[in-house]
Amino acid sequence: MNNTSPPSLETKLTLRDAYLTMFEYLRRYWESTGKPDEIGSMLGELSLWETQSGSKEPMDAAVFARWLSSARSVLEAQATSEGYRAADTLLNAKPPEIKVQR
Repeated sequence: MNNTSPPSLETKLTLRDAYLTMFEYLRRYWESTGKPDEIGSMLGELSLWETQSGSKEPMDAAVFARWLSSARSVLEAQATSEGYRAADTLLNAKPPEIKVQR
């Protein structure tokens, strides 16, 4: 991504960039909501630690494996004609008829 244009939902990210973006979002949310213990604990598990090989990986390997599994599910869904729909707003199990104007 170039630094002159703001990111959009169509901006391409590597999985590493997506992980760091998720971490930054949660970190900001944690700070803005009074630093609740549950989110702080999650951030601790997601924090990157340097490994013996010199790479950086999340402190909790199980959390990272679940995150990678989530990434795989989203990418697989996005490869279909319907795409990933779990984040879509649904009213009465149907998408709303009103569109957001931006």
